Amino acid sequence: MFRPEIKVVDCTIRDGGLTNNSNFTLETVRAVYQAACESGVDYVELGYRNSRKMLEPAKFGPWRFCDESQLAEVTRGVDPRSTKLAVMMDSHKSSVDDVVPKDQSVVDMIRVATYVKDVDKAIRLAKVAHEQGYETTINVMSISKEGGPHLDEALQQIEEETHALAVYVVDSFGSLYSEEVHYFVERFTMFLKTKNVGVHMHNNQQLAFANTIEAIIQ
Repeated sequence: MFRPEIKVVDCTIRDGGLTNNSNFTLETVRAVYQAACESGVDYVELGYRNSRKMLEPAKFGPWRFCDESQLAEVTRGVDPRSTKLAVMMDSHKSSVDDVVPKDQSVVDMIRVATYVKDVDKAIRLAKVAHEQGYETTINVMSISKEGGPHLDEALQQIEEETHALAVYVVDSFGSLYSEEVHYFVERFTMFLKTKNVGVHMHNNQQLAFANTIEAIIQ
């Protein structure tokens, strides 16, 4: 069977939760999940698994923490087909204590988001998630503010110290132009010899789709 090289992650609920503190109704999340599964998206990310010890639960909705009971409820009865379920863990807002063994979870992939300065925390989270049986990726956030040897060292560490399937160029501020996308994808590829390179674009300049196509070309 033909398997496309490009994988697509739908993060409507996870990233959209930054606008409403993750206060989506269960019905909304279930509808998005079902639509993603029916459309054949490779992964659907239903929220963050941040630590209740680092964030005040009263200030956020349930999809900022993605308890297993909530995920089980929202996915129950929906045929996932070929779509896998993901959650995101911020390296500076999450704890390894919240990574339960894969055989106790409906989650398939844990995506770790990090700033370059927190790469050691991200690597630890990714290692624990891998050891517990999950697929893992790492998102390098605020890439437009990063550069120089610190980024290179972080990428080299990720390459040597993790089993991440992919590492993402994340345009957190939606400020990149195609030339910069070309540069960062090329730079990530230079260091990440055993990993896929992904991109996560924001649309502040109406360039997210164009920049994604530029990244695909690279």
